Amino acid sequence: MKDFIPFKNIGLCFSGGGYRATFFALGVVSYYDKIHYQGKPLLDHIEAISTVSGGTLFGVAFSKASLQKDFDFKAFFNEFYDNFKPGNDQLLETAIAKLDDDQVWKDNPHKKRSLINSFALTYADMDVYKGSFDMFLDKEKLYNLKYVCFNSTEFSFGLAFRFQNTGLLANKPLSNKLLNPLESQLQLGDITASSSCFPLGFEPLVFPDDYISDQKSEAYKEVKKLDRFANGVGIMDGGIADNQGIGSMMNISIARKRDDELNKELDLIVVNDVGSFKMDPWQPEEKKKDESASIKSVVSNIMDYFKIKPLYLIILVLGILLIVLNAMKVFGENALPSLYVVGGIITGIGLLLTVFGYFANKYKNLGINFAKSLFNKNVPAPLVDDVLSFKKLSVGLVQRMLTERISSTVIMVNDIFLKQIRRLNYRLLYSDPDLRHRIITSTVYELNGEKTAYSKSFSFNKNVSPAPSDALKHTGLIASEMPTTLWWDENDIKNNRMDSLIACGQFTSCYKLMDYILKLKKNKKIKLSEEETTAIDALYTDLENDWKQFNTNPMFYIESLKS
Repeated sequence: MKDFIPFKNIGLCFSGGGYRATFFALGVVSYYDKIHYQGKPLLDHIEAISTVSGGTLFGVAFSKASLQKDFDFKAFFNEFYDNFKPGNDQLLETAIAKLDDDQVWKDNPHKKRSLINSFALTYADMDVYKGSFDMFLDKEKLYNLKYVCFNSTEFSFGLAFRFQNTGLLANKPLSNKLLNPLESQLQLGDITASSSCFPLGFEPLVFPDDYISDQKSEAYKEVKKLDRFANGVGIMDGGIADNQGIGSMMNISIARKRDDELNKELDLIVVNDVGSFKMDPWQPEEKKKDESASIKSVVSNIMDYFKIKPLYLIILVLGILLIVLNAMKVFGENALPSLYVVGGIITGIGLLLTVFGYFANKYKNLGINFAKSLFNKNVPAPLVDDVLSFKKLSVGLVQRMLTERISSTVIMVNDIFLKQIRRLNYRLLYSDPDLRHRIITSTVYELNGEKTAYSKSFSFNKNVSPAPSDALKHTGLIASEMPTTLWWDENDIKNNRMDSLIACGQFTSCYKLMDYILKLKKNKKIKLSEEETTAIDALYTDLENDWKQFNTNPMFYIESLKS
């Protein structure tokens, strides 16, 4: 492997997964800053980053900060941490407040009033996300981190839509030279929102409409003339197409090899993944005891009230009679005020029902004819008989059928598709034998002590010593059990979830680097020089020392960063 130099050029992928992904990523990078290789932090060897959704929340802020010549990771860590720690984190509250504020939308007339645009504007107000993508397009200003790709998904062709500083903006079907002038105007807040607006929780952003504030510019007008952008392109969560950002990182690696000056792929790709093999099994609706009443009979019974019924007239007459008899002092020597009140209420109810019945009966046929017309226009002719046959079914049965369809579709979109695409992308990554010595997969759940659906016991490299302690596994379990949200709830705060996620990213990175080195040294296809072997052995010794500390106190390094 002549073009392989251990740890020389590294690419990091950060998956989606809400705050679970964001702070696992922060932990990973903080550890790469701590551990040194050949006299420099391993972070200095990070050349490329590909992020999705919650990983993008971290990735955009980190990529922006790393552009500074005097970049101090610990200062960045504390700034980012302080923005999101419980008590300070106002992301959700601020976004909802913006959604309700008329002035916000008057100040941003190019944006459609929506929850995801509220989040985009909230990100844009935060120092860690301020600025435009233009900062990544000047290669002379890029230091260690040369390639950035923030992933989303477009809803015109169903492909990844990439905000990247190498290769095409968007993707091949949507790429056009007319997009190039717009790329530098894209705001980091909008890009962050694009990557993280997960299905059902948010609606899509619209490209370029929601992204370009100067819609009188010639550049914007030229793009809108293109057929594929005339009505806008829907942009949503990057996790729909590739929740780990693997495809984009492989593209970056291939681009390096095609570069005349570099002429080699990345030496190491680390996929940091908080996606899980677990999912809550779909549960069918319970069958109701009485599912006898058909839709037709229920509708018929309801429509029966849309006319003047004898009961309505009886109520009206009863109320009037009560008032008249009370006035005639039939119920006592004097008329009783209370009976006037009761009589008035009954008369009012009877009058209201009678008037309702009269007008309902008058306009009922118009409503029925309108409903039939709407039905005939919107239901395809071949399906009319099938749909009409539903009227014979019971209301309870139809309700159960609809509920089961909706619940299974939600699981399909949010779990099954996501997991299947995850498997396919990993298969793509590992299918090339020439890449296997260049890959680390680091998952949030692998050190939590729990067995997986695919293994009978907790899996761990027995050659790494010591074995994970109970304290370390407990911290890993707290981290891996966080739901996919963009806020901290009471349970998260109680369990110190934020710090647990960061610590999990740190000690998982430590373990995976040790595991990788052990496998690398056993690989007979890899010929390491004496210098490389010495450097790798020194790195392993440092990793081993940290691993021992993590097992004693999983929080030891995050505590030192916060001090």
